[in-house]
Amino acid sequence: MMNYQISKQRWHILPALLFLCLISPNFTHGQIRFATFNVSLSRNTGGELADQLAAGNHEQIKKIAAIIRTVRPDVILLNEFDYAGEQASRAVEHFQSNYLSRPVNNLKPIEYSYAYTNEVNTGIPSGMDLDGNGKTTDPTDCFGFGRHPGQYGMLVLSRFPLGKVRTFQKFLWKDMPGALLPIQPDSDKPFYSNATLEIFRLSSKSHWDVPVKTPQGEIHFLVCHPTPPVFDGPEDKNGTRNHDEIRFWADYISSQSNSYFIDDSGRRGGLSEDARFIIAGDLNADPIDGDSTNQAISLLLDNPLIRDPRPQSKGGIEAAQLQAKINTTHRGKPGLDTGDFSDRSPGNLRIDYVLPDRKLKILGTGVFWPESDLISAQWISASDHRLVWLDIKVR
Repeated sequence: MMNYQISKQRWHILPALLFLCLISPNFTHGQIRFATFNVSLSRNTGGELADQLAAGNHEQIKKIAAIIRTVRPDVILLNEFDYAGEQASRAVEHFQSNYLSRPVNNLKPIEYSYAYTNEVNTGIPSGMDLDGNGKTTDPTDCFGFGRHPGQYGMLVLSRFPLGKVRTFQKFLWKDMPGALLPIQPDSDKPFYSNATLEIFRLSSKSHWDVPVKTPQGEIHFLVCHPTPPVFDGPEDKNGTRNHDEIRFWADYISSQSNSYFIDDSGRRGGLSEDARFIIAGDLNADPIDGDSTNQAISLLLDNPLIRDPRPQSKGGIEAAQLQAKINTTHRGKPGLDTGDFSDRSPGNLRIDYVLPDRKLKILGTGVFWPESDLISAQWISASDHRLVWLDIKVR
C-alpha cells in the first residue's frame, strides 16, 4: 500500500522507516538500476489517461507495463505520462495496481512504493501571444506546448524513499546567464519582447531534482523533458530553448556555475559539489544526427563530471537496416538509437539518456529494443521511444 501526502495540484509519496524491507532484488547483487522511458501516454483530453488507467484494460498501457516489468528498474522516470492534477495520486495508484502488479502471463509483478509527480508547464496559458499569430489561446501560447494542463507530464517511480524534491518549473529563461535567446534572423533583434521574457519560463515541462535514498546513500535523480528542437522557424525558438533546457543540468551540477538557480520554493543555488547524481530524460537531442542546436547534448556527454555509458541494442541496428531511407545517411551508430521516428525525416535517433556522475561505478547499461524475432518485440509499438537503463554501484 502506498502512503501519499496530497495537497492541491501536487503530491508525492512520503519516505517510510521500513524502506530497508523494500530493497530490490538488484541490490542484493550490489547494483541499483536507474532508467528513463518516454511512454507516449499523453492524451489530447485532460483526464483521459486517468480513466484508462482506472479501467485497467488499455492495450498500449499493458505493453508499456510489460517493458517495465521485464527490465525491472529500481528507479525510473516516465516522460509523457499526463499529470492529472488533484487526481494524480489515484492515477498512479491505478497504474501500479492495474498494470504493474496485476498477473499477466509469465511477467513478474513489480512494486514501486514511492513516487513523485507534479504539475508541469504544458497546457498552462501564458496570457501572451507567444507564437505571434494574434491570439493568446493556442497550445503554442502556453508556457509549454499542450492542449490541457499536465499533458506530456512526468512521473518518477522508485523502490527507495524519496527526499524533498526541488522543482524549477517557474524558473525564467532570461535569468540564465548567457541564455541562448532566439533572434530574428532578418533584423538581429530579439524574437521575444521584454514583456514576454519577463514571464517566459525556461522549462517546457519542468526540471526536478529528486533525491533517492538508496541503501548505498543518496543519489540525486535530475530529470526533465526538453522541447523538441523543431516545429519553429528561422528564429530557432525551440532549438535554442532545447539547448538551454539541457544546459540547465550542466550548470546545476557545477559548483562554479550554479549560484544563479532559484527553485520554486525560493531556495538558491544548485547541486553541492559532494552530491552524487544521475541525469535522465528524453532530452530530444542527438549528438550527431537530427536538428539539435549547437550540439546541445555535448554539454552533458562531454562534461568532465559525467560519464557517458553509451547504452546500445541489437534491435536499433536491425531497425535502421530494415527501415533504411534517411537512416542510411546517419553518421551516428544505430545501436545507440533510442527513438524510432519517420524514416523520411528525422529517422531513428539517440535522444533518451541516463547519465551518471563519475563518482558512480557503472555495472551495466542498455536500451530495450528487442530484435524483431523476439516475443518482446511486439511491445515496443506502444511508444516511439525505447526504455534506457543503467546499473550502478556507489564507489
